[in-house]
Amino acid sequence: MNTIIIAAISSRCYVQAAVDVGFEVIAIDAFADVDTQKLAKKVIQVEVNDGQFDPQQLLHALKQLDLSEKNPSHIGFAYGAGFEAQPELLKKIALILPVIGNSAEVVQQCKQPREFFALCDMFNMPYPETVFEKPINTLSWLQKKIGASGGEHIKSVLPLDLALNLALDLQPTTQIYYQKKQSGTPISCLFLADGKNALILGFNEQWCSPTVLSPYRFGGAVSHTDLNENTQNILASFIQSVTQKLGLKGLNSCDYLMQDNEVFVLEINPRLSASLGLYQAKRGNLFAAHVAACLGQLQEWPVADKTSRAMQIVYAKQIAKVPAEMDWPEWICDIPQPDSVIPAGAPICSVMAEARTPKLAKQKVLERAASL
Repeated sequence: MNTIIIAAISSRCYVQAAVDVGFEVIAIDAFADVDTQKLAKKVIQVEVNDGQFDPQQLLHALKQLDLSEKNPSHIGFAYGAGFEAQPELLKKIALILPVIGNSAEVVQQCKQPREFFALCDMFNMPYPETVFEKPINTLSWLQKKIGASGGEHIKSVLPLDLALNLALDLQPTTQIYYQKKQSGTPISCLFLADGKNALILGFNEQWCSPTVLSPYRFGGAVSHTDLNENTQNILASFIQSVTQKLGLKGLNSCDYLMQDNEVFVLEINPRLSASLGLYQAKRGNLFAAHVAACLGQLQEWPVADKTSRAMQIVYAKQIAKVPAEMDWPEWICDIPQPDSVIPAGAPICSVMAEARTPKLAKQKVLERAASL
């Protein structure tokens, strides 16, 4: 049986997808939750600092595995979040075993805002006004950390004197960029690319789970949200153009804001996306297609089913200890280890739901989350 190594801050949905298609999986992530332990052949827990894997720990973990030519079952290394701010780590991994995903150079081009928004200009794709020095008038501006994910890093820009009074951590300007606040509904799309062509598998409405300090923290998403044909065509054309320009491969996602029928692109995530957990294929297999596309072996494009699925992350409102004998509902995943202690603000688990329509699936998942 072929073995694949999957690394992501939270790897469970990718491990599930890989196991479903017949891979043995060695998982590397920050949580080593109960689900992943049951699914994977081996789970290695590696620290994540500021949304990025500790590079020394991760490389050490890989070097402890038997990756010699005498053990050819390991076909490669697939990855999700945890590398966007340090694509050089992917270069080092590529020296150890094949990377099943976009190259470090592609990640760099997508996640460096100057390079990415230059692409948007090239393809006439609107995006929120973006600058790289702190605006003099900070009203209605956001600051975002380069290479971060999950929305927790997005803050309102405060005047310098107020920021100092609040004793906030003032990030070096090279790690931060600034965007004008843009109203609209957050949308992402999951797509598959083979280096030349791209296929959108579905559009997802997203929402936040805000706190005072993190008003844009990711809350949840629902698949197969309805967009008009013109909007779909605009997004498909942009993704096709970027795929051809950068040679994007495998499963990726793209984030936008929808204001009426206007589209404002935010970013492309050139890696496995958590929205994969909201999709299943009625023809083919999505994870198998990811591997095949990255290896240049994609023979047939998959077709996603039309069932709407929703997820909602449940965060700890205060320090929480997980009971040893917790009876978790069947619609919960990313289950934490018994007796583990979860810091305030950290994710506890994910709630899942599905229904005939996006509206019903979203309503169902929010009701389930509220019942916990």
